[in-house]
Amino acid sequence: MRRIFLITLIIIFSKLNFLYSKPNDQIIHDALGFMLGGDNGWDGVATEYQIDGCIITYVQNFMGNNLIAIYDFDKALWNSAASQIGDDGRDYFILNGNEGLQEVYAYGPEGEDVSDGLWAWGIQAGPGSLMTFPILVDISRFENAMYDLMDECPGIKSKY
Repeated sequence: MRRIFLITLIIIFSKLNFLYSKPNDQIIHDALGFMLGGDNGWDGVATEYQIDGCIITYVQNFMGNNLIAIYDFDKALWNSAASQIGDDGRDYFILNGNEGLQEVYAYGPEGEDVSDGLWAWGIQAGPGSLMTFPILVDISRFENAMYDLMDECPGIKSKY
């Protein structure tokens, strides 16, 4: 009887530990940095960034402005992940999810909000359910990083 009780407690605690485990920020750092900046990692894309589990915020210089992107991979629908050739001939990563998967804002040199002007570059300002960015490396290397990110941030469960 005592053995059964101990085994039951071990099973319960191991399941609780798994349910409440926090994503590994270092794996997210390495994987997403590579996906966004290629071999240069975060240095190739961001002037500053913050990783808090599956919510990543970064700032990049964009046409003399500060572009702020916020990604919430808890809202990602990974089954939708695809690559697509853009009008400029480059490969782009496309990912759908719930509203808030990606938020983008832009601020001018004096701190003024210039987010409304992002549409001129095909960027939707504010919260959205679609994420798109250029793929800078061989697709197989990109996919390896994406799978690492998916393991840490599984997103929305979907059969399709």
